[in-house]
Amino acid sequence: MLSRLSPEERERLSNIDPGAWYDVRLMGQVMDTIAQEFQADEALMMEIGRYDADRELSGVHRWFMRLMRPSFAIRHMNLYWRRSHDTGTWRSWQQDSEVSAELRDWAIASRPMCVTVLGYLGRMLELFGGKLGPLEHPECRAQGAPACVFRTHLELSTDEPRPGRRPTRADVCAVARELAQYPDPGSLVEAVLTLLRFQFGCGWVELWSNGPEDRMQLLGASGEQASGERRRFVLELAGRTVGRLEVELPRGLRQGSVDEVLNELVPWFAVALEVARKPQGEPPELQEKESELKRRLRRARDIAQLTPRQVEVLELVARGKTNKEVAAVLGRSEGTVEVHVTNLLRKYGASNRAGLVAMFWGEL
Repeated sequence: MLSRLSPEERERLSNIDPGAWYDVRLMGQVMDTIAQEFQADEALMMEIGRYDADRELSGVHRWFMRLMRPSFAIRHMNLYWRRSHDTGTWRSWQQDSEVSAELRDWAIASRPMCVTVLGYLGRMLELFGGKLGPLEHPECRAQGAPACVFRTHLELSTDEPRPGRRPTRADVCAVARELAQYPDPGSLVEAVLTLLRFQFGCGWVELWSNGPEDRMQLLGASGEQASGERRRFVLELAGRTVGRLEVELPRGLRQGSVDEVLNELVPWFAVALEVARKPQGEPPELQEKESELKRRLRRARDIAQLTPRQVEVLELVARGKTNKEVAAVLGRSEGTVEVHVTNLLRKYGASNRAGLVAMFWGEL
């Protein structure tokens, strides 16, 4: 297959960093080459998509499947898509057993790529444990339609997450990355309650957020209080209290291990809550600062020809986020963030991140 690509395309493939972002058009070119040069039918493209789903959803994204009810995952398909794509928008819905999804404005319009996406979606829905009907792709941008439409039938015995083994300390980083992806308090609350009730086995959970005048507001609760041991965790970030978590630990031998993992996760709950909370009623001076930030980001992007991911990292660094906090927000490893920060330092000739921030707010 590589021999069938142009020298420029082969060079681009050889220079891809597995931990970084790349132009999705390159993936489209590879799939088109497989389909055309090897006369591959759509069954092979479907299998490639299914393989990708198995690889991702049983590995780095496995908690995506375990923290969501199937109905939630279907409604919020775009939330997951934005983790690995910076183009394209999904609109997805479910009516009885029929599942429909529409993808608009993706950077590529390729029938083979669409078929791999169809295979990916089908395998993802299978992992919820239901009975899947035939997969359909009745409208395709590659064939002149304004958007790609996908449909199938999914019959589920229950709209509950699939339980698995209980989280351990080895899972803390993966769970933390997952929780930091939810863009609003409602989505985050559902994920946290699902994690603690279904995966940790806590009998009762309450998540609170620190509101105006430092008054705690209940965001969500699940279960009923009984006679088990209760724990209260204060969620703090940068010396500020952002909320609290109250749980009733499971009884028996699991109690100690659950308590241990919860203590490891508490700082990440605080980060996720801060990311998900949307500021309300900001004073005009903060709104002006926000518009100034966007202006400087546009100028920084144009001066150094930054990629979309580099702009995201620069924005968070300019806001004073550490590499660990940037990684949590973007769902990437600290090592990947360090690579982006190093590239930003080189592009702007700054010796350290403090100099980069000073340059951003002073010279751009």
